[in-house]
Amino acid sequence: MRAIFLKRRLRRSSSNKIEIVFMDNKFLFGVATASHQNEGNNYLNNWWDWEIKKKLERSGKACNSFIEYRVDIDLVKGLGCNAYRFSIEWSRIYLDEYRVDEEALGVYKKMVADCLKSNIEPIITLHHFTRPRWFDTNFGGLHSKMFIHHFSKYVETVCQAFGGDVRYWITFNEPMLECVHGYLRGERPPGKKGDFENMYYAIENIIDSHCSAYAIIKKHNKKAMVSISKNMVDFEKQYYYDLIKSNIEDQIIENYNWCILDAFYKGVLKFGVGMMGFGFNRIRKDNSWKGKLDFLGVNHYNVGYISVSYNVDEPVDVMLTLKDSGYNKNAMKWDIKPESMRNILNGLRGRYGKIKMMITESGSAEKKSRVEGNNYQKEIIDTHMRSVIEYQKKYHTILGYIYWTLMDNFEWNDGFQPKFGLHTMTYKKGKRVCLLKDSGEHYKEAIQKAKKLL
Repeated sequence: MRAIFLKRRLRRSSSNKIEIVFMDNKFLFGVATASHQNEGNNYLNNWWDWEIKKKLERSGKACNSFIEYRVDIDLVKGLGCNAYRFSIEWSRIYLDEYRVDEEALGVYKKMVADCLKSNIEPIITLHHFTRPRWFDTNFGGLHSKMFIHHFSKYVETVCQAFGGDVRYWITFNEPMLECVHGYLRGERPPGKKGDFENMYYAIENIIDSHCSAYAIIKKHNKKAMVSISKNMVDFEKQYYYDLIKSNIEDQIIENYNWCILDAFYKGVLKFGVGMMGFGFNRIRKDNSWKGKLDFLGVNHYNVGYISVSYNVDEPVDVMLTLKDSGYNKNAMKWDIKPESMRNILNGLRGRYGKIKMMITESGSAEKKSRVEGNNYQKEIIDTHMRSVIEYQKKYHTILGYIYWTLMDNFEWNDGFQPKFGLHTMTYKKGKRVCLLKDSGEHYKEAIQKAKKLL
């Protein structure tokens, strides 16, 4: 029998309303990885094809984690973590529309079992940017209505295999970021540019697919906790005196940070950019969406800025750095703002009230895979964790803090250059070698300090 980690007590607020205060008896400290970035040889998915099509650096065997997952779990345990977030590769499970690879499914079952044996809570992500090649080839991508059917079928298969053993589930990782890159910027599959209509269909499908997956997961495990991982950016406004630019800036912030969350918390999906009847705008109301997040998975890394121009060729751009911002800049040239995590948490509370949350990703990149000197990773650990712990002590609504990532891995369009890991990852004579970085040791110590404060 799995332990129940959340207890509740009731208290009356000053307005005489009953508030639920969540007291977490097992705060989760962990690390996160993703299948395509770590497993290696995921040659049946759409990203493998994208690497070839766009002549990107190839993922190849990545970190070889599909083979060496037991070593990975030992590394997680060595950090003093009690949680490990990893994703399942859909293309390994369904070789085509009908055939299930039972052997691959068995590997994921073993990963879950090994985590539990090591007293590590498995946090499963079902869709982390990749889909089977056959799906994108036959149906086009996230915007296809067939996505809901096939994704639900995949979720049912996974839950039948080990759904009762997993408490925490993430259906989609950073859905808005994937849609922006895939349908507006054309930098990720399906490679469309400025396609607001299909982007809207993709967002709608993601919300509906999450709700379908929510019901399936709950059918197999009533005590399961289900969410998405939503990338949240701490946007700094640039326009105050140009009302047109300021309005467009506000709309983009609403679209990126809030439109998907509003669907789950308010039952309203409002997406678009435009003024005075011009532009693209869609609204759908559906109360069945509400209540389908048992907690909110929050991915947060950086501050963001929006550039609005009257140039019709390049009217809008979203930037993650400003030359004169005054903030430190990591290897991705992202501005590191010490109070950004606090701003995100307070912003979520201000919009949705006392909701349960888990920080499902937080981290920083270095330029070199080195054991010593990862100062920006340490800075993120110190500032982000401090904000999380302070918030948890005040409101008791955060379930855990999950750092990105366990080891240096494959970073999508950027290949192997950015080093987000708490461990180095290299190959010597064909054998994988991982070494704990200073930042890994720092995270290990930070976990122990945080436990004493909670």
